[in-house]
Amino acid sequence: MDDRTLRARARKAGLVTVWQDAAGASHRVGLDTLRSLLRVLEDGSMPEEGALPPMIVGQVGVATVLPLRPLSRQTAFRLDYEDGGTLEGQAGRSRDGRVRLPAIARVGYHRLDIAGRRVVLAIAPARCRTVADATDGARGWGLSVQIPGLRARHDGGIGHFGALADLARQAAAAGADALAISPVHAMFSACPTQFSPYSPSSRLFLNVLLADMRSWFSTHDIGAMMRRLRIAPQATHALEEAPLIDWPAAAALRLRMLRGLYDEHIRDTPPPELTAFVAAQGPALHRHAVFEALQAHQLGRGPRGGNWRAWPAPLRNPASPEVARFAAERHHEVGFHLFLQWLAARGLHGAGEAARAAGMRIGLIADLAVGTDPGGSQCWANQDDFLIGGSVGAPPDPLGPLGQNWGLTTFSPAALRAHGYSAFIDTLRATLTRQGGIRIDHVMGLERLWVIPEGASAADGAYLSFPGRDLMRLVALESHRHDAVVIGEDLGTVPAGFRTRAAQRSIMGMNVLWFQRDAQGMFLPPDQWGANDVAMTTTHDLPTVAGWWQATDIGWRKTLRQLPRGTRAEDALAARAHDRAALWAALHPPEAPELPPVTPDGAAQVVDAATRFVGAAASPLAILPLEDALGLPEQPNLPGTVSGHPNWQQRYPPGPPLLARPDAARRLDLLRTARSPA
Repeated sequence: MDDRTLRARARKAGLVTVWQDAAGASHRVGLDTLRSLLRVLEDGSMPEEGALPPMIVGQVGVATVLPLRPLSRQTAFRLDYEDGGTLEGQAGRSRDGRVRLPAIARVGYHRLDIAGRRVVLAIAPARCRTVADATDGARGWGLSVQIPGLRARHDGGIGHFGALADLARQAAAAGADALAISPVHAMFSACPTQFSPYSPSSRLFLNVLLADMRSWFSTHDIGAMMRRLRIAPQATHALEEAPLIDWPAAAALRLRMLRGLYDEHIRDTPPPELTAFVAAQGPALHRHAVFEALQAHQLGRGPRGGNWRAWPAPLRNPASPEVARFAAERHHEVGFHLFLQWLAARGLHGAGEAARAAGMRIGLIADLAVGTDPGGSQCWANQDDFLIGGSVGAPPDPLGPLGQNWGLTTFSPAALRAHGYSAFIDTLRATLTRQGGIRIDHVMGLERLWVIPEGASAADGAYLSFPGRDLMRLVALESHRHDAVVIGEDLGTVPAGFRTRAAQRSIMGMNVLWFQRDAQGMFLPPDQWGANDVAMTTTHDLPTVAGWWQATDIGWRKTLRQLPRGTRAEDALAARAHDRAALWAALHPPEAPELPPVTPDGAAQVVDAATRFVGAAASPLAILPLEDALGLPEQPNLPGTVSGHPNWQQRYPPGPPLLARPDAARRLDLLRTARSPA
């Protein structure tokens, strides 16, 4: 195949063969990269030439053009509405000669019969639910939190959904409208060292280590089980008092307790609520539970058992007789994992209910990770839906000169279309269930993702296009069905026009304090922040305000040799000193005109001023991370590090309720006052 033909094939598959970096320079994707990615892209589901896909996505009040050529000037159709009723009529012809349906006025997933074919016609609202819809036009505010870092009595060293419910009540009592959480997707029960919430096994199910056993079992039953298992109180106390989460030890303890409670109270006589939950979740949950049991079994044979792609061939096929036989022979083991999912779902549901019952107008805002671990259960169970053999990341830029490879895979665009977007819709629904909102990580992935061939460097990737208009419309449709607001994490390299297209759908972007600057590097006043974006002091991947002021992040980067190429620590510290002055000039609280010292006390002043500043932003929603409410110097995650920094391991301070602490209460009052009408 000549180069020209290869590039034409790549473009047809959705690959962008020439792309622009953050500085505007153009780059041509190498032929080896295109060949490797084509092998991945063309290995999955491909729609038949000229076939009508199983789902057509339209918008309410807008005519829908179908990929069909009419046999005459008009084509009869019948539309069965999702909620009952029928519309019959004649479809016309579009300017380019395709079938054109008239505008449909009802939102939903309807059944369309036309030209002897039946498809789903998804009609989306023009926009997502907005903060104004939820708050009757008022500007909202909330907090964000890392659930594992929360503390609860006898939690065994990991925060859980019960602790989240307690925090939600505290936040609602202070007047918060929302509580944003990091992803709670299913992880790997047999591999507790894999604990980054953004590298899940499945985005369809939950992290069972966040289950709160007290949501079902009595204190007496739990205490009796600890004695039966001979778990020493001092062992659990040490895990609970530690400043960092010991994931292997704490996970082993929690799973051991849950296993004992399951065997003693659930296995032989499962409660009707559990049975109903399993039935409602259907085959997908059963496959996930089988995967969990299989992975644990295979790991018992050696470390390669952690990756299903290295399993014996029959076990790599979830529909094989060998997998069915394994599940039947170990039905109690599979049942244990079904029980864990039920208990976790029960706890998350309780936290969401607690938030709403306590008065939050939005409630919990869930987080949808950008991809899935290719070695996880979702890829094993639905191999045709994913680009297995390719991973997603980011191209080289000033902050990552070598590019980034996140070790995750993503949906196949061709499979999305061929399967009627079912994998995408299922993932959205799993994240939105019982929540008041969703944050979509790397929301630009709705239109394009940087995809890297397996074994290649992060720089040797290419952008892959996705059906962005359809996906945004489906986000709006599911937002409408779940009464949920939508936030898109749009930090980094953003395609031209993307933010405008997202804003038209009421998908809010993110305005983070550190990035709200003009061309000269000065911090923008809050009334100039985006009116369609969420205002935030920081994120889990960026320094806290106290840490930024004290250059804690620079200290970590220096220690771990993570400073940008060619940057000395002295230069970074000098630049931070300049930025401190610029920030304080923007904040300029009247009660403290002098630049605060670079000390914990000085940082506390800055956190107060930054909280008030962000609260005054012209944004529909302001979110204060719990780390900033408490004035903590350490950020939850330091991107680009896999060791050295305690990523996703930090716990919040012990002692009295977090939001009752004087510093936190003062900052929530500052935020609440800044958000109130003048």
